[in-house]
Amino acid sequence: MKNTCKAAIFAGKEKIEIRNITKPKPKSNEVLVELKMCALCTWEQRVYQGVNKVEFPFIGGHEQAGTIVEVGTDIDKALWNVGDDVAVGLLTSCGECEKCRIGEEGNCENFSYESFVGGLNIRGMGGLSQYLAVSASKIFKIEGSLSYQEAALTEPLSCVVHSVETANIQLGETVIVIGTGIMGAFHAVLARNKGARVIISEPNKKRIDLMKTLSFEEFIIPDEENAIERSLELTEGKGADVVLNTVGVSKLAEEAIQMSSLYGRVILYSSYHPDTPISISPNSIHKRMTKLMGSANSNTCDFITAMKLLNERVIDVKPFIYGIYELDEIEQAMKTAIDPDNYRVIMQIT
Repeated sequence: MKNTCKAAIFAGKEKIEIRNITKPKPKSNEVLVELKMCALCTWEQRVYQGVNKVEFPFIGGHEQAGTIVEVGTDIDKALWNVGDDVAVGLLTSCGECEKCRIGEEGNCENFSYESFVGGLNIRGMGGLSQYLAVSASKIFKIEGSLSYQEAALTEPLSCVVHSVETANIQLGETVIVIGTGIMGAFHAVLARNKGARVIISEPNKKRIDLMKTLSFEEFIIPDEENAIERSLELTEGKGADVVLNTVGVSKLAEEAIQMSSLYGRVILYSSYHPDTPISISPNSIHKRMTKLMGSANSNTCDFITAMKLLNERVIDVKPFIYGIYELDEIEQAMKTAIDPDNYRVIMQIT
C-alpha cells in the first residue's frame, strides 16, 4: 500500500497546489477514511482570497464524506467496519475542555482551524486530502441511497440545525429569513419543516427563482422596496416572530431587529466581515422583550440530526449543489465557488 496520498494545499493567497503528502496512519482507536467528496465552504473561499489569515501551507476542507478503508484494533467492529460510508465532522474540537464536555463542541476552547488533524503533518481541516485518520466519535454513518456529494453537506446543515433549534420556532409562527445563499436556504427549508410561515428577504433574482421552485411564495426584495416596511405589511404591522439573518452585513443585523415582533427572536447566524458595530435601541429591546441571539457552528447532537434528515430524505440538498470538480481542478472550482450566484461547489477527492 502506498504511504503517500494527494492533497490540495493552500500555498498562499490565491495559490493552491496539488502535492503528494504522507498518508495518515490510524491509531488503534481510529479509522482511516478515504475521502470521496469535500464541499468548498465560504471559510475556505476567504482563505483563498486572503480574508481569513492562516499559516501556509494549509489543507482546507471541513464538509467531508467518504468510506472507511482501515479500522483500528480498538474500534468496536459491531459499529464500524471497512466499507462503511461516513460523513466526517467536528475534527477540530478537543473533546476535553468544558465547552466540549457540556456538548458545545462548536465552541471548543481549544478550537483552531490551524490544528493538525486526521493524522496529517500539515495544518488545516484536512478535507482536501485523500485520506484522514479519524476517531470514531467524529464519523457519522451514511445510509440508504444518500450520495457522497449530498452527505458532504451534513456539516453545513448541522450548523443550520443548531441555529433553528436556538430560535425555538413554533408551529404557525412567522419567520423571516434574510438571505438565501445555501445557509439561508437551509434555514428557510428547516423553518418550514417546523411548521412556520416563511418569508424570504433576498435581492438576487436567481436565488428567488430557485426558492420558488421549492414552493416558497412570499418574498421581500430589498433592492426594490423598503425591507422593514414590507416586513410589517406582510405581518399586519406586528413583525415576525423569528428573524434569521444569514448575511454577514451589519446593516442587515440592525434591520433584522426592526423586523421582529413583540417577544421576537432574532438570530445573527453569519460571521461578519467587516465586524462593524451596530446601533440598537436598548429601550426598544426592553419594551418589546426581544431576544437577540447568535448561533455559530454545531455540536454532535446537531450533526446526528442533520445526518438523519439526509439519510431519511426529509431534506433534499441536491438543488443546492452547483457542480462537482476533480481535485486537479481546484483553482477553477474555488473561483466558481466564490461567485455569489453559485451554490455549493464540491470537490471529488478520490
